[in-house]
Amino acid sequence: MKYCPECEAEYLEGVEVCADCEVALIPEEEFLLRKSSQERQREFLTGKQFVSVKLAESVFEAERVKGALEQEGIPVVVRTFQDTAFDGLYVAQKGWGNVEVPESDRARAERIVKELGEVFPEPVEADSDAGEAGDEGGSGQGGEEEP
Repeated sequence: MKYCPECEAEYLEGVEVCADCEVALIPEEEFLLRKSSQERQREFLTGKQFVSVKLAESVFEAERVKGALEQEGIPVVVRTFQDTAFDGLYVAQKGWGNVEVPESDRARAERIVKELGEVFPEPVEADSDAGEAGDEGGSGQGGEEEP
């Protein structure tokens, strides 16, 4: 038997790609190894209190922070604000999601997140104003007078 590493669907021999996820299937031995590893990690992490160290504005930012923390050996959980009750809509005012680490790793993780923020500074959110200021013939005053 072969399995999809994403949705865990079981397939007969001869099928190479998951019909739903469109990813390559893996042999049963590899699937069981991954499953057991995930269970051990889940058991380890279940007993720990996780705290937020970064409010990510996008999946890309969350993955960048997660990668940096994991590289330093810190367990990481990314919790998206995606709401499955509304078919995957996001609650935009909160950002994309939280990057969380065990309480015991908080100080080290916050230092790493701070250093990462210095290397990859967050973009300024004045996108509409920046375009008006650079327009030819405009003094930058006309854009704000309109109701």
